[in-house]
Amino acid sequence: MDTHQEEADDPDEESCAMASIASEATPLHVNTARNRDASYGSETLTFSNIIATSPPDARSGPDARSGYLSSNMSSASIDTPGNRSSATTPNVSNVTASIFDERMNGNKPLPSMPSMSSKQAITQLPPRHGQVVQANNTDSRDKSNSLSSSHQRPNSSTHTQNTHSLASRIKISTTLVLLILGLILSGCTLVEYATMGPTSKLNDSTINGSHIADGNGGGTIKESIEKEKNRRAKAKELFDELGRYIIEDYDALPTFSSFLPGVAGIYGKPVWSFYVNRGQGISSFGVKSKDFPIMEFHSANNAYQNTPLLGFRTFYQGHRGGGWGKNDESFVVEPFDPARTRFTQSKNKKDGGSVGDEASNYPTRSMFIGSNELQIREVDHVHKIETNVTYFVLPEEDFGAFVRRTTIANIGKKKSVHLSILDGLARIQPVGGKLNLLLKTIGRTLEGWMGVYHADHDTMPFFRLSTEPLDSAAVIVEEAGHFCLSYIENEENDFLPIIFDTNKVFGRDSSLMRPVGLYEKTVKSIVEGEQYGFAKTSSAFAAVEDVVIKPGRSITITTFYGKANTINDVSVTARRIVQGGFARYKLSRARELIKQTTAGVETNTGNHLFNGYVQQMYLDNSLRGGVPVLLGDIDDSSLSLNVDEDPRIKVYHLFSRIHGDLERDYNDFVIEPTFFSEGPGNFRDIAQNRRIDVIINPRIGSFNVKLFLTFIQADGYNPLSVEAVVFTIDSKDECNRLAAVAVGYADGHRADREKLAAILCDGSFRPGQLAEMIEKQRIFIMSTLPELIDNVAASATISPMAVTKEGYWADHWTYLLDLIESYLKIYPDKEEKLLYDEELPYYFSSWAVRPRAKKYVLSKNFHGPGSHVRQLNPSFEDPVRRKQMRHFMSNSSGWYAIEAHSHHDRKGNIFKSAPIAKLFLLATIKFATRDAYGMGIEYEGVR
Repeated sequence: MDTHQEEADDPDEESCAMASIASEATPLHVNTARNRDASYGSETLTFSNIIATSPPDARSGPDARSGYLSSNMSSASIDTPGNRSSATTPNVSNVTASIFDERMNGNKPLPSMPSMSSKQAITQLPPRHGQVVQANNTDSRDKSNSLSSSHQRPNSSTHTQNTHSLASRIKISTTLVLLILGLILSGCTLVEYATMGPTSKLNDSTINGSHIADGNGGGTIKESIEKEKNRRAKAKELFDELGRYIIEDYDALPTFSSFLPGVAGIYGKPVWSFYVNRGQGISSFGVKSKDFPIMEFHSANNAYQNTPLLGFRTFYQGHRGGGWGKNDESFVVEPFDPARTRFTQSKNKKDGGSVGDEASNYPTRSMFIGSNELQIREVDHVHKIETNVTYFVLPEEDFGAFVRRTTIANIGKKKSVHLSILDGLARIQPVGGKLNLLLKTIGRTLEGWMGVYHADHDTMPFFRLSTEPLDSAAVIVEEAGHFCLSYIENEENDFLPIIFDTNKVFGRDSSLMRPVGLYEKTVKSIVEGEQYGFAKTSSAFAAVEDVVIKPGRSITITTFYGKANTINDVSVTARRIVQGGFARYKLSRARELIKQTTAGVETNTGNHLFNGYVQQMYLDNSLRGGVPVLLGDIDDSSLSLNVDEDPRIKVYHLFSRIHGDLERDYNDFVIEPTFFSEGPGNFRDIAQNRRIDVIINPRIGSFNVKLFLTFIQADGYNPLSVEAVVFTIDSKDECNRLAAVAVGYADGHRADREKLAAILCDGSFRPGQLAEMIEKQRIFIMSTLPELIDNVAASATISPMAVTKEGYWADHWTYLLDLIESYLKIYPDKEEKLLYDEELPYYFSSWAVRPRAKKYVLSKNFHGPGSHVRQLNPSFEDPVRRKQMRHFMSNSSGWYAIEAHSHHDRKGNIFKSAPIAKLFLLATIKFATRDAYGMGIEYEGVR
């Protein structure tokens, strides 16, 4: 295991938490009292004291980035009464079964959904009307009973009444004491049962070896206990102490692929990544989409073949004690080499296999799959070296990076091992526009633009194209590039040299199978030699010239791969990551982010597999539908209200994206590399994965219902791709006021005020885009970024955004009913208001569906002569609709205004109707467009 890895939580402490279905987790927006400029290694890094982080601190002097955004995101970092934290991130309320029942019965208010504000959330919803009446009726019955009793005993003396009252109090007190004792004993029993594992007290000595029938005719109690012990032991073997799934000999098993969530927090810039169970795991990663790879995207079938050779590689030149001259002591070896995969372990001796002979010299390999990390391990018993590699996406920084930590341990007991090491990417792609298709079609031609530049000699390479490869007379010079920064932990101030010339490592072996260069030269001589990085695809290997690892000791090489807007930003990033303990702390934060995201469904039962299943399913749903956060909580009055009651509160969903991966390579996923990261998704995917939003977070109210009803068109169809909502501020006076509050009123800040006001009033925007524009235009803000975004959200209006794309789906509208039913489970008394008192617009697009007379055609049969009736090309882009939308096109930007996607009446006003009218119209249209036999809804909109 990674020698620098944090220790797991005490399992006994975890088992004590099993008494509840869900526990209150720290909201994502709570900060620790940490000085971000101080050393990360100065305090113990555990889950209990590392639960959140602030947005990037102020930087000044030489560390100032080209934008001023990062210098305005620091403030108080501890939630205390009267102290509002500046860094805010999404939260998910915890609703347990018992607490939920109590609150739904009127005994307690519904749980609050902490907003972007880090103030302590308070009761946000008034008691439901029916609950108040019920409580009043109960009080009336109690009073009536009391009066009745008094009337039946008119001659009772005061002494008798006091005696009876005292006796009643004694009886009630005794009952309460017994009840409390019973609950305590029951709780202790449950805790003891929940904590029983393979070493449970229910062993053979408990039942004294007696065979008692279990009453079901299926064996004995002893056999049942043994089966349960074996089941628990087997389940425990599947996971490590951090709850990560373990796969032994992963590279010898049938192939599979997966991905890391790509979640970097609200104030982080995510990187996407995919992995397979071949080679060193990671098959591709990059920024935004597969069009912008750092390691080229390959579909699953190619990824299984390419990853061991074109992905991450590690090479050791080493010897033990005696020097380089002895053949039995010197070696050149590659951990995770596919040639040493233990395939022979799966052979059977009677089938000619030699289990334990040839394979006994092969290393053992394991894969550990966490919710937000991937680790692989190789134990080389021949060379007595253990190699652990951990991958994760860097969270909560103003630059995105993919982090790799390689820990090399000497497991020998007597001799030290002397190593020279190369560790990194065999092939790294440069920045230069959309490259995915070009790499696969004109890859050799594309190499003519490739080059390696340097921010600081050979330790900070910068990979980019000279210009964007466009077939145009206009030339666009590429300024952005990919960086690779590496150091040995505890020696962070000394960056390692990067070997980017592929020929220096592999020589003339163009297949990249063998490190021919290492057979001829030492790592030190390669580092000292000249490298050439132009007009060819480069590598990115961190080089350790010579290191001595004593028995039982280890070293960790940490490498950051990411994108920088300019070459000058690389040195700024370098100064950030060299702080002591930075990588270990960020790994802890990456783990904690997922825990906080899934805290709303945290489940503690006797079956930890079920617990993990619930959280993983919720995480998957969140990555499809998004994690909702509330913006606009600018004072205490808003904390007790939901979005329907306070128009200042806005709902914004984070981390969503279409489900594209190595297997579903047809989907073009997008993960915006900005703060408040999100991406578009299909209507059906987002709608079905937001069905429980209001149940987990009641303050959302009817937001999702109104959003998806708005997407319904007058013809009953809906757009395919749903994007994040956008913010608009129409009042210039309000834009000026917000800019003055954020920047300051001094005359010296006038230029920044005007630039910020212009951004706010220049059309629609999203929170991440606002932060990016502030950075690019170098606007210095006096307030913190979270405060600015909350103020802007409170003053802005939100509008839904969607793209029609190709055709219409026939079944998408069915998920509207699920959203309505979920809302009414929490707000049953708001049904009439939702359906009749609201007014919603109709979505408008340039696509239309042809009448049946034009889309029904005769088509040749697949199986022979003759023809049959088919529906072909039923949807098309209507030029009349397109012309109508162009009336709302901006002359300056060439983009459509928000009004272009709303249906207008003949007077030019946006047409609206009540939700019940939209639903009635939708039902009528679907009923009218049934198939010819009237059996069901027909796919007449293409899909």
